[in-house]
Amino acid sequence: MASSNHTTNLHLNAWTESDRPKRADFVSDNNIIDTQLGGHINNSGIHVTADEKAKLNNPYEVSVYAGSGAAQRTIVLSFVPKFVIVFKRGVPAVSFSNGVTVVNSGYAAYGNGNTAGISINNSGVTIHEIAADSEGVKVSLNAEGSQYTMIAFK
Repeated sequence: MASSNHTTNLHLNAWTESDRPKRADFVSDNNIIDTQLGGHINNSGIHVTADEKAKLNNPYEVSVYAGSGAAQRTIVLSFVPKFVIVFKRGVPAVSFSNGVTVVNSGYAAYGNGNTAGISINNSGVTIHEIAADSEGVKVSLNAEGSQYTMIAFK
């Protein structure tokens, strides 16, 4: 005889002492479990991939570099970042010196724009040291002897 009681969620057999389980009851329960659990496991919309887990566990990479004074340099990363922030350590984001506005920080969003002096490409992040222009603005993201921090988001 089938069980007198059933579980709440999957409606599996929940036998009492007086019930007499039959093979068909177990087969039915196994089919219910297989259908429900198999559907859950195969639902890619509710699970994350190994790459997605890695991004969630390590969503960004922080690095430091010493400015070389070169007009341009590329910092190679092991991934193409979605967003990057670079700033010169120990100074404000923007400073003023001898009538020149000096930009000491910048950001870039992959495919969505950037500030002067930084861009993202498939091989990494390109940083620029740009001399003062006609409007008196200088971008200082690779000044010789200066220390910089870069945060790259995956």
